[in-house]
Amino acid sequence: MAGDVVPRASASDGDADDIVFPDANIVAVRAVAGALESSLGPSARDKLIVPLADDEGGSGGRPAFEDTVVTGDGATILEALPMQHPVAPVLRRVVGPERPGDTEVLGADIHDGVTSTVVLVGALLSEAQGLLDLGAPPHTVMTGYQVGLETALDVLEAHLRPVSSFPDPSAVDRAVAASALTGNDLGGLRETWARLAVEAVDLVGMPDEVTFAVRPIRDGAVADSRLVRGAVLPRSKRANNAMPRRVEDATVLVIGGFDDHGGLIDPKVRDAISLDLDTPYAVADFEALWRERRERIVERIDATGVDVVVTRTGISKAFQHLLAVRGILGVRGVNHLTIRQVAAATGARIVKDPEDVDPAYFGSAGLVEERLREPRKQRRKRRRMVVFEGCAEPRSVAVLLRGVSGNVAAQAETALRKAAHAVASARGERGRQPGVVPGGGATELAIAERARDVAVRHDSKVQLAVEGFADAADSVVGTLARNAGADPLTALADLRATR
Repeated sequence: MAGDVVPRASASDGDADDIVFPDANIVAVRAVAGALESSLGPSARDKLIVPLADDEGGSGGRPAFEDTVVTGDGATILEALPMQHPVAPVLRRVVGPERPGDTEVLGADIHDGVTSTVVLVGALLSEAQGLLDLGAPPHTVMTGYQVGLETALDVLEAHLRPVSSFPDPSAVDRAVAASALTGNDLGGLRETWARLAVEAVDLVGMPDEVTFAVRPIRDGAVADSRLVRGAVLPRSKRANNAMPRRVEDATVLVIGGFDDHGGLIDPKVRDAISLDLDTPYAVADFEALWRERRERIVERIDATGVDVVVTRTGISKAFQHLLAVRGILGVRGVNHLTIRQVAAATGARIVKDPEDVDPAYFGSAGLVEERLREPRKQRRKRRRMVVFEGCAEPRSVAVLLRGVSGNVAAQAETALRKAAHAVASARGERGRQPGVVPGGGATELAIAERARDVAVRHDSKVQLAVEGFADAADSVVGTLARNAGADPLTALADLRATR
């Protein structure tokens, strides 16, 4: 990251001295790093981010309350800050890839380590500016930082320890999750959140938008939050009140095509169709074809033992009646992502055509139930949700997060995803390098110490740049100490003395 932000090469590939460090870029990045510094570590502080005032809406220059953000998450802060400087897109790459338009799916990317990365970038730029002011060429600073980076990677490799090498790997997993939750101890239940994250990874491995969902709801207490071995449809209900509310040992059919193939509805009659009606009874005969089709489909569903049908699109009233008569629960209008979660949780294969029903495609759940989501009597319409749980071998799970809403729910969801991602990464899921390194600033101090040992091997100005890299690593530890209420200089001196 330092190599992306600090140097700016000239248009030509000429001499190294042609490389320039725009002071404005350094000032801009250091300002952002300064905003994030107090959000680093176990004693982190949340940030209130208020958007720029806009008089166009007639609000008198006051920003809307719902546009404000309160968070301690580095990725959220970085995305919410109204940065107009040209270096902003470079810095925001720390969070993840840019997407055109509103195509981002919640949970597709899980960002961790953003705050510490930005703080380190700011420290590296501070050290670089000091060297530049003393007359060090930009190329020399780059060379020294490259030496420091290689040294840091060597130290990380040396300190890396597989989770399985510990006497109690499960305790290490929980410690990794708790570390990722640092600064996001919602309700003082960090150990509970860590346990939920570890349980999720035990079942599905590396979390993503399909395999791991977090469903916040207002009712209940935060302490009642739990992991559901299955799927939660937060905005769904029975298609018809005559259908059963609760089904145990359910056999699940998932229909996920498009248009009239994505649910249980009659096929659309195209505009170009023409009917040759020889008798007044021909219209009735034509309608009988659809009725026979409906009965044939539902008879097949019932005969194969299906208890629950989940559809991507609709379930017509005629189909609803046929399903209800046979005691089959139908859930309609489930979005594309959620229907994939249901299929992964229950082990079902998504059927594209309701006339193509085979027992090999079915999934199963110990319980499928419609429940009140927010049982508040003053509401005219009571919100409901459908829960699939007790799945034998779920490939998707959900955390039912109770007693939260709005910004608090968003923070909790981000924190849980980060915790699960950290545990899976430490285990080496999806090609990640497995293992953990010491925390609490110990690894940063080890990097700084090794960098200073390496620096003396260079007899040029590169030595100063390597030492600057070491000082930048130390500054991260100093930030942790400052946020904890300690004197950074005293803390660093004491920590160095113990090594």
